[in-house]
Amino acid sequence: MTGLSDDSGAIRRGITLMIAGIFVVSVMDALIKWLTASYPSIQIVMLRCLFGLIPLFVIVCLQGGLAVLRTARPGAQLLRSAFGAGAMLGFFYALSVLGLAETVTLAFSSPLFVTLLSVPVLGERVGARRLGAVIVGFIGVVIVVRPGAEIFKLDSLIPIAASFCFAMTMLLARRLSVTETSVSMTFYTTLTGLSVGTAGVLWVVGTSSGWAEPQPADWGLFLLLGLLGGVGQYLVTTSFRHAEAVVVAPFEYSALIWATLFGFVIWKEVPDGATLLGGIIVIGAGLYIGYRETRLGKKTEGPGAMPGPSP
Repeated sequence: MTGLSDDSGAIRRGITLMIAGIFVVSVMDALIKWLTASYPSIQIVMLRCLFGLIPLFVIVCLQGGLAVLRTARPGAQLLRSAFGAGAMLGFFYALSVLGLAETVTLAFSSPLFVTLLSVPVLGERVGARRLGAVIVGFIGVVIVVRPGAEIFKLDSLIPIAASFCFAMTMLLARRLSVTETSVSMTFYTTLTGLSVGTAGVLWVVGTSSGWAEPQPADWGLFLLLGLLGGVGQYLVTTSFRHAEAVVVAPFEYSALIWATLFGFVIWKEVPDGATLLGGIIVIGAGLYIGYRETRLGKKTEGPGAMPGPSP
């Protein structure tokens, strides 16, 4: 009876950590969208990564110092970091041109890409049921994007491309986890994002999309942005240590609730019927894929490990 109680407590902790982590990440997403009204997305990427190094350095110190950043596979780390930077750039830009709920909904296509790409990248076999779920999920994405409709926007393809990049980071993380620490993979991805963001700012400096001098109060928002990213990622990752992925992963999709709420309250955005319908289909497909992977005994990141290519 005691064991059952302990298991129940661990599950509750896992669910609570996931809900809290997704809320923190959702606040970060809303903050990113708020800042894109005044600052170029490339600048926000740079400053988010710069301040995002602060919580990472704290974790590095707590886990034994710089030794945890040693890598046996620098080439693979660089490749994963490049995909991570691409995901961040795409997602940040999408938040500047699309509604918050629409961006988050399209970002949920990442678990579909993970399933599809696990064949060529990891050499895994994908059964007919999971392949069917991928197809259904992409139908949901098409419903949201609505190609050929008068309201179709090419910008809608950007979060999908970012989801592809994020899926690659997760797949490569599976391969690297044998020799690399989680904090090292996060650190090098953040460092690469900082490098790409800095290079981008320098490249376009002096143009309309270049550097915009932050207001004094906004420096605090940029600092908060980096801290939210580090804390949110830590909470989500830790939730999987307390309970199985199939239990806690569904709560990742609470991000859509927060995105819809923040979008309405702050920007008066109301998702249309197609976005809601497509979102339900994409989420349903992602949940089924997570369920099947757990049933098959495969190591899974959960449907998305973070809500899409969250920065």
